[in-house]
Amino acid sequence: MRNLARYNRFGSLLPEVDDFFRSFSNLYDATSTHMPVELYEEEDKLFLNIDVPGIEPEDMEIRVFEDRVTLSSRIEEKQDEGKEEPCRTYYCRKKKQAINYSIGLPAEVDADNVSATFKNGVLMISMAKKKKEEGRIIDIS
Repeated sequence: MRNLARYNRFGSLLPEVDDFFRSFSNLYDATSTHMPVELYEEEDKLFLNIDVPGIEPEDMEIRVFEDRVTLSSRIEEKQDEGKEEPCRTYYCRKKKQAINYSIGLPAEVDADNVSATFKNGVLMISMAKKKKEEGRIIDIS
């Protein structure tokens, strides 16, 4: 079965070759690691929410820098040891993969004043913004 393709008015001399190279782009789309990310600011804090379904908190590593947050995880294949009899799987579409994000922040944050919580597959990170140094006023003598 052929997929729909964009109309090319010049045509193709070898459609099989076009299909072959198009299959690589479809493979790239299937392995995309985009997860919903929400970054917002309230008063003197930045909040970062990342949807990470299927990843346990103990498998994640969060690093906070002044200008960015990196999130990485590792996925280890786990075997179901409780099944003794073979079962029939008719269809299975699961995607387990490691993630590696680096998210730039719009303001500098205090890396020592960060908290993270995990609930229902959503990682929530709260970061206090760094106080801006306004300098010191010097009296002229």
